[in-house]
Amino acid sequence: MRPHHWLLLAFLSLALGAPASAEGALARIRARGTLVIGTDATYPPFEEKIGDRFEGFDIDLGNAIADLLGVRAEWVNHDFAGIFAALASGKFDLVISDVVITEERQKAVAFSDPYYRAGQAVVVRADNTTIRGAQDLPGRRVGAQLGTTGQFALEKIGGVEIVKYNTTPDALQDLANGRTDAVVGDLPAVRVMIRKGFPTLKTAGGVFTDEHYAVVARQEDADLLSAVNAALALIRARGDYDRFRRRWLSDTGEATVATPIAGDAHPRIHLRPEVLAREWPQMLVGAWVTLRLTLLALLFGIPIGLAAALGRLSRFRPLSLVAATYVEVVRGTPLLVQIFFIYFVLPAVGLSFSQFLTAILALSINAGAYIAEIFRAGIESIDIGQMEAARSLGLNYPKAMRWVILPQTFRRVLPPLTNEGIALLKDSSLVSIMGMMELTRAGHELASRYALPMTIWPAIAVLYLAMTLPLTRLAGYLEARWDYLRRA
Repeated sequence: MRPHHWLLLAFLSLALGAPASAEGALARIRARGTLVIGTDATYPPFEEKIGDRFEGFDIDLGNAIADLLGVRAEWVNHDFAGIFAALASGKFDLVISDVVITEERQKAVAFSDPYYRAGQAVVVRADNTTIRGAQDLPGRRVGAQLGTTGQFALEKIGGVEIVKYNTTPDALQDLANGRTDAVVGDLPAVRVMIRKGFPTLKTAGGVFTDEHYAVVARQEDADLLSAVNAALALIRARGDYDRFRRRWLSDTGEATVATPIAGDAHPRIHLRPEVLAREWPQMLVGAWVTLRLTLLALLFGIPIGLAAALGRLSRFRPLSLVAATYVEVVRGTPLLVQIFFIYFVLPAVGLSFSQFLTAILALSINAGAYIAEIFRAGIESIDIGQMEAARSLGLNYPKAMRWVILPQTFRRVLPPLTNEGIALLKDSSLVSIMGMMELTRAGHELASRYALPMTIWPAIAVLYLAMTLPLTRLAGYLEARWDYLRRA
C-alpha cells in the first residue's frame, strides 16, 4: 500500500471508530445494530430486488458503508415518489437510490460526497432519424420518471410536453407503443433496460446533463453523514468501489439496436414466458398480500361503515354530525392522500405505524366511509312500516333494528358491498407508494428487473381477475340463497 494510503486509513479509522454523541443518529444506529436504508429497487443495474434479495451497485455500496459503521444494512423498498417524505418521517436512516444532487433537494435533505457521475440521455424508437439529441426535443411529447432529474431536465429545456411515469420501464413501453416521441433517463440504466427488453429502441446522442449521485440523509444527522463520507473515502481507497463498478457497470455500453422493419409502425410484442415460469412465486406472494389486505380491510371496514351509518341516522345531533363529517372528509379526499397522511405525516406527532398497519388503517377507514353510505341507503330503503310494526310488538329501537331492519338491509346491500370489495381489492395497489410488496408493486419490480412490461403486466391482470371472480361468484350464490329463503 502507498504511504499516503496508510495516513488516509489511519484518519478514516479514527473517524469511523470514534464514539458518537449519546443523542446522535450514529449512536442510535449503532445501539440497534442496523442501518436502515431506503431505495426504489426498480432501477437496475443500481438497485433491484430478486425475491427477498436486493442486488446492484448501490446495494453493494450501502452494505459496505454499513459494514464500516459496524452494523448490518437493512434495506427498505420504497416508491421513489415518496422516498424523501419517508426519510423525513424517520422510516429509514439513509436513502441510496441513484439520487442526483440538485439545488432544490439540498434545501430539504443533506447529501454525502458524490459517489457516481451520471447524466440524462434521450431514448427514441430505432427508426427515428429526426431526434438526434436533447436539442431536438422542444415541440415533442417526451416521457420521464416522476420526480427524477430526467423530468427536471425536460422542464429546463422548455417547449416540451412532459409525460410522467411511475417507473422508467413504463415510459419506455409507452415510447415503444408510439404514444410518445422520446424518453429521458439516466444513461447507464436506460441502456441496460433497452438491451434487456426494448429491442426497438435506441439512445440518441450522449448525455446532455452533468449529474452526480450521492447518499441522502436528514439535515439534522450531521454525525451520520460525516461517517458516511469517511466510509465512502475508505471504500474508494481500498479498491471496493472499483470492484463494485466492474461487477455492475462494466456492461452498460450502447445497446444493440434492432433493425427497423420497413413499413411497420407498430412495435413487436416481446414476450418471455420463461420469465413468468421463473417468477410466478413472487407474483403469488404479491397476490396473497393484496388478498389479505382486502379481506382485513373489509373485516374492519364493514363494522366501521355500519356504525357510521347508524350514527348518521341517529336523532342525537352531535353523533350524527360526527358520523357525517367522517364520511364526507374521507370520501372527499383521495385514498393516496390518506395513505400519505397516515404513513408520512402522523410520525411527526409521535404516531408511527408499520407499512402493513398503515395499509390496513387507510383501507379500512376509506372503505368504511363508502360502506356507511351503502348501509344508510339500505336501511332507508326498508319500508317504515317494518319499524312501526316491530315497535308495536314491544321491541325497542335497538332490538327492532337488530332483529327486523338490519337482516333485510344486509340482503339488499350485498351487491353494492360486493362492488365495494372488488374496488377495494384494486385500490389496495395504492399502498405500493410505501414500497409494500403487494401485487402491483411486484409487477413494477419484475417489469423493471427484466424490462418486459408486455410480459409481466398481462400476468398481473390475470391474477387480479382471478381474485375478483370468486368474490362475484360468492355474492351471486348468497343472493340466490337468501332470495330462495325469502320466497320459501
